[in-house]
Amino acid sequence: MKLAKILKIALNMVRANKLRSWLTIIGVIIGIASVMAIVTTGEYFQEQVTETLEGLGGDTITIVASVPFEIYSEEDMEYEENSEEIPGESGATIAGTGEGPENFTSEPMEIEPETEAALTRKDVFVLRSIPAVEYVNVNVQTGAQLKFGSESTYVWVNGVDPGVWPHITKKKIGEGRMLAPGDRAVVVISSELAKGTFEKEVRLNQMIPLNGKSYRVVGILAKDGGLLGGMGGLFGSSVYMPYQEVYSLQNNEEDLSEREQDVYDNIEIKLHDEADYDAALQEIERKLRLARRVTEDKQDFYVSSSKETIESTQKLINGLTSFLAFIAGISLLVGSTGIANTMFTSVLEKTKEIGIMKAIGAKNSDIMMIFLCNAAMISLVGGMIGILLGTAAVQLILFFISVKMNVPFEFALSLKGTVIATLVSIAVGLIAGLVPAKNASELKPVDALRYE
Repeated sequence: MKLAKILKIALNMVRANKLRSWLTIIGVIIGIASVMAIVTTGEYFQEQVTETLEGLGGDTITIVASVPFEIYSEEDMEYEENSEEIPGESGATIAGTGEGPENFTSEPMEIEPETEAALTRKDVFVLRSIPAVEYVNVNVQTGAQLKFGSESTYVWVNGVDPGVWPHITKKKIGEGRMLAPGDRAVVVISSELAKGTFEKEVRLNQMIPLNGKSYRVVGILAKDGGLLGGMGGLFGSSVYMPYQEVYSLQNNEEDLSEREQDVYDNIEIKLHDEADYDAALQEIERKLRLARRVTEDKQDFYVSSSKETIESTQKLINGLTSFLAFIAGISLLVGSTGIANTMFTSVLEKTKEIGIMKAIGAKNSDIMMIFLCNAAMISLVGGMIGILLGTAAVQLILFFISVKMNVPFEFALSLKGTVIATLVSIAVGLIAGLVPAKNASELKPVDALRYE
């Protein structure tokens, strides 16, 4: 029997029982729409979170000074306790204290840092000597009061190397220019600070006072895009300036004298594109330990990588999406049960017709293909409608979220989710219709013709 004839018979079977077919299709629609919506939403939020994290320095390595702590073993603590409890000749005093045992109280042990750690220009020279390192940027951070007209606000100032920062940052310039080597008394500000903080908009080339010192605005950063774009301003600095200028913003003369020695709050590193990431991290730690004359146990700095944070976040979102998709997929099991029930009923109704087709020469494979195509049509129609409804539901959710967060709406469609949903819908129909189709193909013509 030709394929066109098989498809025509299967389509007529679907049309003959419209109500039953549509009730079965609705079960498939609910399952496919749920899976489609969850997979699309999960992929979209994964892209947005990844974009946000990368905007905060996704491919950079950050080094901060960390103070090592002296950790005592149990044997050391027991030894110190025993040495303090050795009685004097009179048996009434504690060695080295001059106090009686009745006046002795056990104070909780406080673990204090050994020395004050700091990142300096020497560390920058060491990092620049590593072949895998392309850019080294220093950060000096502080808070400052910004007055604009009659209004004032407290802003976070990040001092950067003007020759390196434009190459290492993920932020884009909206108006004006980035910082450049040789800049003095100039700043680049965020879009939120320029347009959303004061009644009047801060414009290019205007002078803004920070802690009483005036700085000219040479650039305004572009607003981060995407659903989570506005969150970038919460974690980033509002004002960027050459790091040498930040030292003069300190109000405390003692702090100022310490910072004049080129002490940095953290150092950012960008590797060459072809560099081995893991090997470079190990080389950075090894060379810094040698330069700072510390061992691994006494290490007074910490190397953090945003790449690891991004990967762990992606795994978390993928795991959560897969779990929710699995839960939603249970409704597909219910839909497949409906398809199987419809197919068994169709076999009973078409028993006599099956006998006639076999009597005039139809093969078992032809009968089986007819019922399999019938099941596939029901599941495919349900799958296509489910994909459309699931996609529409996602757009509706994202639209309301964008309105609430006051960000532009972005259409989201998961190609992977669409392909998976289509294949799953067909597979569900074929699997659910396999047993009824096999039963129909194995009917004997004589028994089928005598069936009432």
